[in-house]
Amino acid sequence: MRSSNILFLSGGTGTPKLLQGARNIIDEQKITIIGNTGDDWNFYGLYVSPDVDSVLLTLSNLIDSSKWWGIKNDTFKLTKFLKKTLKENVWFNLGDYDAGLCLFRSYLLEKGKSLTEATEIIKSRLGIQSTILPMGNQLIQTQISTPDKTMHLQEFWVKYRGEPQVNNIFFEGDLSRTTSQVLDAIDKADIIIFGPSNPVSSLGPILSIVPLRKALQDASGVRIAISPIIGDKAVSGPTASFLKAWNKPVSPVAIVELYNDVFDEFIIHKTDSQYQEKIKEIGVNPILDDIIINTPAAAERLMNNIMERV
Repeated sequence: MRSSNILFLSGGTGTPKLLQGARNIIDEQKITIIGNTGDDWNFYGLYVSPDVDSVLLTLSNLIDSSKWWGIKNDTFKLTKFLKKTLKENVWFNLGDYDAGLCLFRSYLLEKGKSLTEATEIIKSRLGIQSTILPMGNQLIQTQISTPDKTMHLQEFWVKYRGEPQVNNIFFEGDLSRTTSQVLDAIDKADIIIFGPSNPVSSLGPILSIVPLRKALQDASGVRIAISPIIGDKAVSGPTASFLKAWNKPVSPVAIVELYNDVFDEFIIHKTDSQYQEKIKEIGVNPILDDIIINTPAAAERLMNNIMERV
């Protein structure tokens, strides 16, 4: 087990997949994850934090790895009751066990705990040794502007299945502050890994927080990002439409243009050598590797290759 302090920036499903491999070769107590909270959602009074929960469930071996969200073998009686018996127009499908997790978080928040404190309590109850930090305690919401209306990311992606035309994506909330725990984690990190997440809706909210981004710019640790794009296609999710809404091409180069101030090396897929020179011109070192993470073994192989470089 390697003993460096490893910090991950996580959103969506890409980084949780990578964490499968990381935990096999790195002391879990040396791993810290900063989770995106831009898609946090209130479901009938329950505080849902999808990206943070995907990390919690991955590291506690509870994740439904067929979807990379939710709890394996979960049931959905709660939402069925709301729909069929109470005639509610429910479109957000929260599992029963998942609802229990969110209920406990909501209880802790109601008792005056911050989101950081609540996350720490939950991860300890789940037996997780790594540190999991929300990007801040304040509410920041990812909003999607479409021709008809502006909506929360969950509404766009779940209710409307990502079908509306996207005009813009922006982050609503107080972007002037983060937590001391986040800043301390960045300062102490030997290696900072930007997971293969949607650069707009997963990494975007984290990097929109001014002091957090400044800390990453000033970080002394090695800063490595992994592309969520192969060629001109996103590996998953609405990455393509979101990049286009930000007037960026669907290309690994677009991510480097957005975030070259916070990482030094960029891992692109082994077939994307045509982008190397342009990435170098921007001032980032491109690395060719197989970035497809479809098994725990693939995640471990990629993490081993990352660790061998530092």
